[in-house]
Amino acid sequence: MRMKRATKRLGVITALMVGPLMLAASPALAASVSRSYGNAYNSGNTVYACDTREDGDGVYAEYWGSGTTHGYVWDGNGSQAGCGSGWVSSLRTFRVCVDDFGSDTCSDRVGV
Repeated sequence: MRMKRATKRLGVITALMVGPLMLAASPALAASVSRSYGNAYNSGNTVYACDTREDGDGVYAEYWGSGTTHGYVWDGNGSQAGCGSGWVSSLRTFRVCVDDFGSDTCSDRVGV
């Protein structure tokens, strides 16, 4: 009985010590936004833009970071397999847009 209690206590102490370390090492949570023409998502500080419709209109992700950081990531191969990607050092929000006739159609921004 004593051995069981000591083992249980050791497990609790280990969890309390290792738990915060695991949280600190976790990458940034991914966010995504999808529309009928394409999608955009992030993995840490990398933003992806994916064209999902074979319609001749280009798809891009527009992103914002801290300060004046602002830019675009295009899916350069159209609706073929593979997405465009770009690394952003201080990524905060992004959205997916389609380069259609007139002003581009864009989703709302999503935060990371």
